[in-house]
Amino acid sequence: MIEGSLSVVWILAFQVALTTAIGLIATYFISRRHKTLGEGREEARFETLNLANRTLPYLRQGVNEQTATATAQLILDYSQAAGVAIVSGKTVVACIGEGSDHHRAGQSCKTALTDEVLRTGRAKVALNRAQIGCSYPGCSLTSAVVAPLKIQRKVVGCLKLYYKDNQPLTAGQIKVAIGLAQLMSTQMELAELDRKTERLANAELQALQAQISPHFIFNTLNTIASFIRTKPDQARELLVEFADFTRRTFQKRGEFSTFAQELEYVHQYLLFEKARFGDKLEVVYRVDPEILSTVVPVLTLQPLVENAVRHGIGKKVGPGKVVVSAEDQGSECWITINDDGVGMTQEQATQVLRQRRQPHFGMGLSNVNERLRSIYGPDNQLQINSKPGEGTKVSFAVPKYKSGVGV
Repeated sequence: MIEGSLSVVWILAFQVALTTAIGLIATYFISRRHKTLGEGREEARFETLNLANRTLPYLRQGVNEQTATATAQLILDYSQAAGVAIVSGKTVVACIGEGSDHHRAGQSCKTALTDEVLRTGRAKVALNRAQIGCSYPGCSLTSAVVAPLKIQRKVVGCLKLYYKDNQPLTAGQIKVAIGLAQLMSTQMELAELDRKTERLANAELQALQAQISPHFIFNTLNTIASFIRTKPDQARELLVEFADFTRRTFQKRGEFSTFAQELEYVHQYLLFEKARFGDKLEVVYRVDPEILSTVVPVLTLQPLVENAVRHGIGKKVGPGKVVVSAEDQGSECWITINDDGVGMTQEQATQVLRQRRQPHFGMGLSNVNERLRSIYGPDNQLQINSKPGEGTKVSFAVPKYKSGVGV
């Protein structure tokens, strides 16, 4: 009985295996047939995506001789044209293959066809040497497709694919050339967007640095001046510290620094504020040592502390306290600036984060908030808890480790 059952099992297994094999063979021939009917469309799509992926690292750096040459070589291998050239402005930045002996990088465009594309912003096709308009007597190129490269609808250059006598120009080749130019234009727009974003971030950081100076420098210099006769030694120490603080404020820095560096900068800033306020200002630090090496956006902590001193304690009658806290909470660090100053309404707190400039609170908080959101996401934005007469608590969290964030 068992042997009979085993025989049935083996027969069923054989039938399943045979059916699977037949199915695989049929699938193979069907896919081959579809490949023939579809002229390898799936393969073409894959190759196009692969080309886009390979050219992206170059074009995201901007178009120059090095990146354009690498891109032109990839396009030449992909398109199987006789030659490929890339023009930026009215200058040839790369020429690979046929024609590279007389269309060299750094030269101005020599063909009437290219001039027309740059002028009209429309792709053009040349079917003979005369239409190409190359004046070089030994040029072996007989046909070409020239497609414009655009950034935000503005023509910034063109992509040129050249062919010889034994390479008849087809409608498919024309579509490929135009499609590649559009692909390059998109990647160049992304590169320009990256550069604009970086410039904006740098401008905002410089604006934040500049915002620190006028009010703070005036008060600090007045404090030092008042100490020159009564406390000359302290005045001299403060002047040395102030010179170092000013140098650090305006020196060119990266986008990130360690929390220890930010804390040192805050400590130096509070040195001058304590000298100005005297016993009216008390500062307390509660920092877990484990997070001192955590990387945070540069100039994140100081604007929050300045806001607490200037708008919280500075407007309060009597003494006040600022507490700088940093807690280790597993994968995150919670950073809090707490003051027992005059406080504000919840509506004011909301407006502080929404508007870029506030007549009463400056641009420090909104700048810090926008940078935290752009780097870590909305979950890591500033949280403000405040009530009139009860002080203000500003807190945020940063991950201990994040890809792309480092010093």
